[in-house]
Amino acid sequence: MQNKKVFIILIFTIGCCYFFNYSYATNTATVYLSSSQDMVEKNEEIEITINIKNEKTASFYFSLYFDDSKFECISNFESANVIDNHIVFVWYDSNGGKGAKEGELVKFKFRAKENGLATFNVQGEFYNEKAQLVQTEFKEKQVQIGKEESILQKQVDKEQGNNSHNSNAILQALRLDREGMTPKFNKDIHEYYLTVSNEIQDIEVLAISENPKATIEVTGNTGLQQGLNHISIHVISEDKTQNNIYSIQVTKTANLELANTNLEILAIENVLLEPPFDSSEMNYKTQVSNTTENINLLAVPENEQASVEVIGKDDLKEGKNLVVVMVTAPNGFTKKKYQVEVYRRNLEEEKIYQQEQAEQKNKLEDAYKIQELSSDIVGMQEQATTKQSIKYQNIAIWIVLAIMIAFVIIGVIWKKRYKKHAKNSKRTKHGN
Repeated sequence: MQNKKVFIILIFTIGCCYFFNYSYATNTATVYLSSSQDMVEKNEEIEITINIKNEKTASFYFSLYFDDSKFECISNFESANVIDNHIVFVWYDSNGGKGAKEGELVKFKFRAKENGLATFNVQGEFYNEKAQLVQTEFKEKQVQIGKEESILQKQVDKEQGNNSHNSNAILQALRLDREGMTPKFNKDIHEYYLTVSNEIQDIEVLAISENPKATIEVTGNTGLQQGLNHISIHVISEDKTQNNIYSIQVTKTANLELANTNLEILAIENVLLEPPFDSSEMNYKTQVSNTTENINLLAVPENEQASVEVIGKDDLKEGKNLVVVMVTAPNGFTKKKYQVEVYRRNLEEEKIYQQEQAEQKNKLEDAYKIQELSSDIVGMQEQATTKQSIKYQNIAIWIVLAIMIAFVIIGVIWKKRYKKHAKNSKRTKHGN
């Protein structure tokens, strides 16, 4: 009863305050929920936190809705009132807005009752220190009670590897329950990158080894902290003689653009990259001549505030050289590594290469001459055809003229005969 009285007084206080000062703000904030765990067991306790970002709030009231068939609220706040499947909560800054909050607002404790998937969501109104209503968008949170096989886990049985070599420690597949991992998985690539928002607490990892009897240990994919996180996938062969570590660098941030490590341009003067440049592709190959000791490499980041460091482009040795382009995001800690394997030909390889280029050039020149000759022949044929066509056209014109003249002559002769016949007929009538 005391709780209800306090609740009514707070509602009345906020109502009076905003009756005189009410106005709308233009900023948009996000009110989202986070949980201490994404998966709990029956009778286990969990904390649900209400957070706000992109705006400070000096007072608010909201309703936190939950599935009361799966969770019960065990928190006890004077300013909160539990009504069936939702909690009504009211708060205001008693210092007149100086204590406005951003980030974590309040936490509630719940106890799991029954297995299944439960959803928490929040609705309400939030005001800033100027008593302006903050435009908000709300994001829900789901929590699993009891273990339930996920979609990725179900895929493991369908994609078991079939390489039975007991010293095999290579991954066959690597997938996450989040989009955006770069580059695309390749069993020979051991370093990957991902950027996620602050709401993400855990990342489910699907890792399948070529040898189904190999041991896979995944660490660092739960309880992600803001900033840089390292997920490690350790593959140990069946006979314990070989092991490989695949890593995923995960940046958790509220500003995704400040974590942008993509390159917009990657090019080397006078040579082509294989495959052609794509910002999501991290590994490239190319070849240079034996006389090339240094390369001119252009690397331009998508975010102009990012920094780029190029390592290994000078003093190239004969054979394979690894050139590393390290991009550091504007936030200062998110990094991405692009690699170019530059092969400098030795003298014998350069000689063979130049001969092949010369032969290719000769073939192209011969093909060009043949094409040019063919074009000339076609041109002559077209010219001859055109002349012949003109000749036939002229003959046709003369024939038509001859026919027309013949018709004219026939017409004149016919006309004279007609007049003569008419004159003779007239004389005959008069004679009679």
